[in-house]
Amino acid sequence: MSANAQHELYYIKQELQSIINEIESIAAGIDRGFEGIGNEKCASKLYKIADHYRDVKRKLNNIDTSKVKEESTNSTSRA
Repeated sequence: MSANAQHELYYIKQELQSIINEIESIAAGIDRGFEGIGNEKCASKLYKIADHYRDVKRKLNNIDTSKVKEESTNSTSRA
């Protein structure tokens, strides 16, 4: 995997972590800031979504970049 591709993968993982943090922040705000409107269920669903993204990030972290081969981006059109 090229250095550029590794940098892009790193950026994706950083963005994913930012999304996870934002979802958890929203869930915590809903959980403690509202009452009687299904806040616990809503917060619980958001935490599950954050867990799903955390699993995705874990899978990205487990990629062995030394075994990843990049495909050529040159496309040739056939006549």
